[in-house]
Amino acid sequence: MASTSGYKVFAYALHILCTLLALVLISFGIYILVSYDTNEVGCWTAYAYIGIGAAAIIIFLWGYLSAWREHVCCTVTFITILCVVIIIQLAVLFVLTKGENTAASNLANSLETTWEEELNSPGAMSLYENWFQCCGRGSPQDYIVNERLPPATCFRDHDKSKSENLIHRGCRIEFENYWRHLLSIFNIMGWLLVAVELILSFVSCGLCNSIRNDHRRSYY
Repeated sequence: MASTSGYKVFAYALHILCTLLALVLISFGIYILVSYDTNEVGCWTAYAYIGIGAAAIIIFLWGYLSAWREHVCCTVTFITILCVVIIIQLAVLFVLTKGENTAASNLANSLETTWEEELNSPGAMSLYENWFQCCGRGSPQDYIVNERLPPATCFRDHDKSKSENLIHRGCRIEFENYWRHLLSIFNIMGWLLVAVELILSFVSCGLCNSIRNDHRRSYY
C-alpha cells in the first residue's frame, strides 16, 4: 500500500496536469470570444469550454488544500464534488463533440461579414485568402458576378500572369474546416481532462484512506 506522501505527490502531479489542460480550454474559449464576431451558437461553444476549464480549476484549488492539510473531511468533500463536476463535464463534452459540425459552421459565419466588407472595400478578404490559399466566399466566381476580377491574393504566389494559378477553393469551406479541426483538437483535450480527473478521484480515495489510517495509528 502506498504511503500518504506517495499519494500526495501523485495527486499533486495530476492536479498540475489537470490545471494546465483546464487553462488551455479556457484560453481557447476566450480566443473564440475576442477574435471573431460570433453568433449565439458560437458564444455558447466558447462559454462551454470556459465553463469546463473554470469548474475544474475551482475544484482543483480545493483539492490542493485538502491534500496539503491532510484533512479527511475536506478530501471526501473534494472527491464528491469532483465526481459531480465530471458528470457535468461529460454531458457538456458530449454535446460539444456531437455538435462539432454545427459549431464550426456557425463560427465560420464571421467570414460572411468580411465578404460584405470586401464588396464595399476591396482587400478585406485578403487575410483569409492569404491564410487559407482560397479565393472569394465560395469560389472566384463570387468576384465575377459582382463585376470584379479576382485579386492577386486569389492566385498562387500572387502571380496573375497565368490563369492556371487561379485558386478555385472558396474561403468559406476552408474557414469552416479550420474551425472543425480546432474544435476536434480541443474536444479531445476536454475528454483527456475528464480522464485525468477520473484517475485523480481514485488517487484521492487512496489518499483519503491513507490519511485516515495515519490518524488511527497516531492514537496508539
